[in-house]
Amino acid sequence: MRLLKFYQTSIGKKYVVAISGGGLFLFLVAHMLGNMWVYGGAEEIDSYSHHLRTFMEDFFGYGGFLWVARIGLLVFLIAHVVTIILLAKQNRRAKPKYQHRHKSARTLASMTMMISGPLILVYVVLHILQFTTGTVQPTSYEQGAVYANLWNAFQVWWIALIYVVMMGFICLHLYHGIWSMFQSLGINNQDRNDSLRLISTISAVVIFLGFSSVPTLIWSGALPAPEATEATQQHVMVESEDLIAQTEGEHHEP
Repeated sequence: MRLLKFYQTSIGKKYVVAISGGGLFLFLVAHMLGNMWVYGGAEEIDSYSHHLRTFMEDFFGYGGFLWVARIGLLVFLIAHVVTIILLAKQNRRAKPKYQHRHKSARTLASMTMMISGPLILVYVVLHILQFTTGTVQPTSYEQGAVYANLWNAFQVWWIALIYVVMMGFICLHLYHGIWSMFQSLGINNQDRNDSLRLISTISAVVIFLGFSSVPTLIWSGALPAPEATEATQQHVMVESEDLIAQTEGEHHEP
């Protein structure tokens, strides 16, 4: 009950935004570093993906740890987006006569926060449906073949473009979010504000370049096409055998 009352205050909401945002930032860093295995080729990133699926398998089951992490991510993201919306409404009700002030100090990042939040939430869901479950598949998909799935998807220009544009939104949101987190936690002051803004900028730029480099380099042809996986090779062999059998059958017809 006390936690609910604290959450209903402006300070409580700011803490929820800061904590959930910090958790999302750590996830982005871990996810970006994981994506870097793509530069080692299909074997490296597919092996990394397999390791994640078997991590703590005895406790969570195969792939269970990843689903716990994904559910946690969605909870953090929903809490983050909803609380920002509630906080913005609460601030407008509390200070309606000051809404016109300090407009010159507003940045592109701060002005797009209310738009980027819901967009990012939708993007994360679609991203999971495309690259994790394979439910939404505009291109060919094979479970466990991470490199091939990424390469096939980002050969399509509009998929690569959407990915890069959304990373732009995420990193604009991230820049403003990190700076706001410093403010919410009371870390900022006149002596260190420049350093904190620099940290926010560098963090957002590094995350953007790390994630966007993958679709950009795949679409441009800088990363090689994947070799046929074992499952694909078996499928081709079966099709070839069926074709040979069909041809031989036609030859034996009277």
